[in-house]
Amino acid sequence: MTNPLIKEASLNLSFYRDWAARREQVLEKDKKKAAFFVTISREYGCEGYDLARGLVEKLNDQSKETWSLFTRSMINEMIADKDISADMVQSISEKRWSFSDWFVDALVPDYLKSQSSQVFEKMRNLILNLVNSGNCVILGAGSQIISQRLDPGKFHGVHIRVTAPREWKLARIQRICNVGRAEAENILNSQQDLRDKFIADFTGRNATDPSLYNISFNNAKNTPDHMATMIVEYLKMKGAFKQ
Repeated sequence: MTNPLIKEASLNLSFYRDWAARREQVLEKDKKKAAFFVTISREYGCEGYDLARGLVEKLNDQSKETWSLFTRSMINEMIADKDISADMVQSISEKRWSFSDWFVDALVPDYLKSQSSQVFEKMRNLILNLVNSGNCVILGAGSQIISQRLDPGKFHGVHIRVTAPREWKLARIQRICNVGRAEAENILNSQQDLRDKFIADFTGRNATDPSLYNISFNNAKNTPDHMATMIVEYLKMKGAFKQ
């Protein structure tokens, strides 16, 4: 059954190739140009996708260079190959490392890494490639943690966290999923648990750590449009649109 709260876009690979080619041309003209990018982390039940899509639209209105959105679902599709399908990537990224994964990773040569390690390594490398190109908004996938230690002289990351009171999130889940409170509680708890475990296994960090973020928003007090407007203004102050 499709979860109506999950609205992440699927990937058109030709779009990604076109975007990557354009970014390569821009960076080739100015090798010293700093790469600006935005990561968005959100609690389950918050309007993360609406914020990310609205932000990209506003950035493209302000900037002479194209900005693009990449979601965790898109990243899963991008790292799939003949050995690991997109469905398998999705499955692996939603489960914890098993004992067999740990056993393989600890005791066998690197070229025999577990599928979990292979997926997470590909995901990490892709996120770093996106960040290296700049002008991208990355929604989820632990991107706010993976990109933390990059050279601040070359990379300007703006990391956003979106949270909301539990009652606000439950009311939204009830409304959108058309369920009662008990079922909304179950959805919220299970989905947030999946996200927390993914971040813990993938990055070894906790997404709730406030030191990871430039700006934190309360979704109950800020609409996606208001949040996107404030992020654009913050990027202006950081010099993202200077030519």
